Amino acid sequence: MSAPAISRPAVCPACSVGDLAEGIASASAEQQSGDIALSVPAMHCAGCISAVENALNTLPGVSDARVNLTLRRALVQGTNLDPAQLIAAVRQVGYEAHELDPAEIRATTTDEAGRALLMRLGVSGFAMMNVMLLSVAVWSGAADATRDLFHWISATIALPTVAFSAQPFFKKAWSALRVGRLNMDVPISLAILLAVAMSIYETSQS
Repeated sequence: MSAPAISRPAVCPACSVGDLAEGIASASAEQQSGDIALSVPAMHCAGCISAVENALNTLPGVSDARVNLTLRRALVQGTNLDPAQLIAAVRQVGYEAHELDPAEIRATTTDEAGRALLMRLGVSGFAMMNVMLLSVAVWSGAADATRDLFHWISATIALPTVAFSAQPFFKKAWSALRVGRLNMDVPISLAILLAVAMSIYETSQS
């Protein structure tokens, strides 16, 4: 008569429990520590870098925050990082932010922003050439009604061009002013508006 077969566990229960606990601890550690990449497309100067880095570095759990101005990104290192908290801190200083997956980062946002700026530059360049062309008549000796007509035609070209091509400066200046900050876009926008207002005034008085 053969002895009954005794079933034995393929793996020691204690070892299984130990492996499971180690896996849970490892996963927890991975969640608690690591890098979070944020897209901050509105950054464009040293003041932007300083504002974003200071806002992120003051948050609890953040050990280091570095901004790449070329890529318009912020890399945050630390423990127990909450992407929503990081994004909120950046928005409080006047900048829009979005979380990025470091493994699947693409340059689409930067490319779109570059194309938009290039388009605005092209529109302003085209308008400038037309205004200069109209100014030739004034330089060649046009006077009285003819001169005034060319001035007003130039103003008609310049006003919508300024409204369209200077939008990035106006939007970033307004974003900074809403949160009680000043950046380089504020004096630039002020200079643009004052120059346009003075030009219109001089045209109306000529």
